Amino acid sequence: MQYYARIEHGDYYRDRWSEEELRSDFPGDEILIEGLHAMQVHFYHNNVSIEIPVVKVMNAAHYLAAYMFHTVCSGDRLEYDTLAYCSVGHDKNLMAIAMVVLVAMLRRTEGFRANQCRNLILEDRNEDFYEGVTLYERFLDSAEERFAEEDFLIDLPAVMEQMKEKDEIIYQQAHQIQQLQYTITTMEEKNTHINIYQAPVYQGCSFTDSHDTINNYAVPTSREEVPTAPKTSPLFTQKARTEGKEAEIIDALQRSFAGRSDKARALVAEIFYWQQKGYIDPHFNAKIMYDELAQIITIPFQYSGFRKYYNE
Repeated sequence: MQYYARIEHGDYYRDRWSEEELRSDFPGDEILIEGLHAMQVHFYHNNVSIEIPVVKVMNAAHYLAAYMFHTVCSGDRLEYDTLAYCSVGHDKNLMAIAMVVLVAMLRRTEGFRANQCRNLILEDRNEDFYEGVTLYERFLDSAEERFAEEDFLIDLPAVMEQMKEKDEIIYQQAHQIQQLQYTITTMEEKNTHINIYQAPVYQGCSFTDSHDTINNYAVPTSREEVPTAPKTSPLFTQKARTEGKEAEIIDALQRSFAGRSDKARALVAEIFYWQQKGYIDPHFNAKIMYDELAQIITIPFQYSGFRKYYNE
């Protein structure tokens, strides 16, 4: 029998050697692994000659999840099918099972990217694949188990650190732009005051008539407030910046939950509205979205409430 070497997972994921190691590193794998065992029993009882190497299948599914969440979704389902096919040793049956497990993982994973990738994987499949998805779901003990994208990226600490550094750079750049706008506004305000003070005020009064002369100066009666530059955030898209929508969006977000008992739900609904308009980037996960929002508006509730509605 010809042997096909599988692809290496090292760039995105480190293969685990046993089910125990998988359960230890990924507690959520418990239901997925037990589901594979139940599926194997089902195959035996129905005379389906497929042996499921659980560790190999789970490693392939984890590799694909890490690859998807770390890279830009290509939009090509065949790319992921090929990666799965190569990961399980060029076996079409195991490839299909690995993809079924991945679909179950993504269904229970929070975030826009997970939904996007799951929809892509499910596109244009044959009926056998959809039946496999339905069958596997029946074998899972708990449909309430939830994951976060970060759970699949534990082998990428350096990459995650780079992403944090990138976010920090973007935030610093936005802050610098804000400070520059403030400086420009302040300088313009100062020049305006100078022009007022230097305006001609002599109206035929004598030099000794200091009281009348002073009264003819256009001296401001109170210090005018210097306008501050509008807040900005990496959450806003280039479209929002180009059209100057940031201030309008921030105001709408702040007002969205005023007087509402379901404040978190109201804020999330407003975010989704602006995402659909193309003004707020939809690719941030719940944690980053909440933290960045907290920089530009006052949020009167905790992250847990926000996360519940944002990931629905």
